[in-house]
This record gives sequence, C-alpha cells and structure tokens, in this order.
Amino acid sequence: MQIANFLTDINVVTFLLLFIRFASFLSFIPLFSFPTIPMMAKAALAFWLSILFFPITPKVTFDINLFSVIFAVLEEVTLAFLIGSALNLMFDVLRFAAEQISFVMGFTMATVFDPNSGIQSTIMAQFFVWVAILIFIAFGGDHLEIMLIAKSLHSLPFGTLFNLHAFYLFFIDYMSKYFLLGFSLAFPILAVSLLSDMIFGMIMKTMPQFNLLVVGFPIKIAISFLVLMAIIGSVMRVFENEMINIFNVLAHIIG
Repeated sequence: MQIANFLTDINVVTFLLLFIRFASFLSFIPLFSFPTIPMMAKAALAFWLSILFFPITPKVTFDINLFSVIFAVLEEVTLAFLIGSALNLMFDVLRFAAEQISFVMGFTMATVFDPNSGIQSTIMAQFFVWVAILIFIAFGGDHLEIMLIAKSLHSLPFGTLFNLHAFYLFFIDYMSKYFLLGFSLAFPILAVSLLSDMIFGMIMKTMPQFNLLVVGFPIKIAISFLVLMAIIGSVMRVFENEMINIFNVLAHIIG
C-alpha cells in the first residue's frame, strides 16, 4: 500500500526525467560516452544514480501532460548534448595539435581506428587522447562531471529553460581560440621541424651527396620525439587547466 501511495504522477515523472537526465549526460560527456563502455553498463549506472539522487531532487512543478513531458525530455537531451560538446572541445584541440605534429613527423599515413571517437586517427592523436584520458581521471574529471549533474538538479529543475544564449557565447568564444590553442600546443615540434628542414636544406646545398630520405627523416623524427618527451608534461598541464576552466564556466552557466 505504501508503494502504491508513493507512485504518484509527480514522483513517476520526476524519476523518469531524472533517469533521462543521467542517461543523456552519460551518452555525451567524456569518458562515460565512449563506445567501448557497454550500453547496458551505462543504463545501469544511470538507473543507480537516479535512485541515489531521487530523494534530493526537486519534484516537477509543471502541469503533467503529454506535451509538457515531451518538451522536458527534449530539453534534458539538448542540455546534455551542449554540456557534452563543451567538455569534448579540449579533447578535439588535442587531436588537432596531434594531427599537426603527425604531419611534420611524417606519420600522417599511419592511421588507426579510434574506438573512442569511432573514426580513423593518427597514432599521435591516439597517444595524446589516451594520455589526456589518464590525466582527466587523475584530477577527478569523472567526479566533476557527476558533481556538475548534481548541481544542475537544483539550479535547473525539470521543465525550466536553461540559458541557451550563454552556451552560444561560450562556444563562440572558445572556437575563436580553438586553432590558436591547437597550434600553440604543437608549436615546439613545428618549430623544431622547420629549423631542421632549414638545416638539412643548407647541408644539401653544401653536400649534394647528402641523402635526405635515408639520413634526414630519421634524424628529424628522433628530434621530434625528444621534443615531444620534453613538452608532453606541459601540454597535459594546459589540458588540465583548460578542462577545469571549462567546468567552472559550465557551472556558472548552469548556476
């Protein structure tokens, strides 16, 4: 009898929208949205989080009808998509920087299938993304994502409109520095590659018997790897700072 009294229209719709919010977020945010994670595991995690957060979730206040419920569901999916796209921006910046590095190192043709994004990417892009995932877990990015969802439960109750204009301004501002940040991360190796090309060009002018393909390219790749080992820590530090900054901006938009 107590269970029947608990299953009111308000409680059922609230739990349904709560589950949709968690399921939508887990489908778009980094780490949880990777295709390598089974769909059943994501659904089970979303259901468990819904049960865990239901007692502290504000109940719906709008009139419960088919139109309002469908509108609320579409709003939850849109919100999760925008936040997931914002959090994935820095991973895309790393891929862009890695593509530039692969081009100057001659690794452009060495592509492999990326199980996380579902596309073909270079080996350097795979390396950068996997190191970034480890850094993301190390500074607690997965916990920050759950905390961001928990914060949205009170600041954005079900059925209320979120600030779409703030998301628009965020994407416009971040895309304005997308390429600048990507080139900045890849600049040390790009500069070393340009300098080595100039040196090899002068050597070939003075020593025509110098074989660039046999001697020059291996030296260029070795130097690039040495520079990469020297800057990878700084690159990941920039990644961590940018990700934390994105989390702060999203928390401000939601709040």
